[in-house]
Amino acid sequence: MKKYAAITSMNKEYYDRCGKVMLETFKDKWGHLMKLYVYNEDNFDLGDKFFKPMGWDLGNEYEAFQERHKNNRVKTFSKKGFSIIHAMDNIDCDRLIWIDADVIFKSPIPPNILDDITNDKILSTHFMVWHHIEGIDYYSCETGFFVLNKRHKGFEVFKNTYKDIYYNDKTDGLRRFYDGEIYGKTVRTCSGFRMMNLSVRDKIKTPIKKSILEPYLEHHKAGMKERVKKAKTIASTPLFE
Repeated sequence: MKKYAAITSMNKEYYDRCGKVMLETFKDKWGHLMKLYVYNEDNFDLGDKFFKPMGWDLGNEYEAFQERHKNNRVKTFSKKGFSIIHAMDNIDCDRLIWIDADVIFKSPIPPNILDDITNDKILSTHFMVWHHIEGIDYYSCETGFFVLNKRHKGFEVFKNTYKDIYYNDKTDGLRRFYDGEIYGKTVRTCSGFRMMNLSVRDKIKTPIKKSILEPYLEHHKAGMKERVKKAKTIASTPLFE
């Protein structure tokens, strides 16, 4: 049986804004499937011992990245990237599943679907996105949700490629130095290994709602107030009807 581990990251402000509801819906709908590890910046209290707090010791490379970069958005998005790096290095599991803190869980995912998207032969399961800017096509990934196979023969190559981009500012070919672009560049660099793209259309910016995962989770980057109100309703429903 595969050992799954889910990971996310947030600070206290984001926890209060939407992360608390994400955690509640995860526990209610998916908590029977896997443990959720939370990279909690400033070590704030998660309010529930069900979740595993990871703190915020992301290593010297993270500190160096924050020090040398002046763009605040790049610095902010790197928090996600270095949380992923720490998890790749330190969390023991077969499948590592990243989930953004503004995702809500609507219903339990059937075991056969979870098994299909975490196939042993697949290195990364993700949402592919192409951006066409001023005549140039940029490959990216929507990283609100993705799965990495830590038992795959290509995992170390993937991990080291991802690290190298962050550690050495390998920005060539990137539209922006953001986590989705970096994950996309890593996928392209490791294209010799089998990947699974869950996007039904390459040019859609919010592919999760058009995918096989739509009945089970929702990802919103805007309309946060309305989303949280809806999520609280979802969180109050029973796990099984």
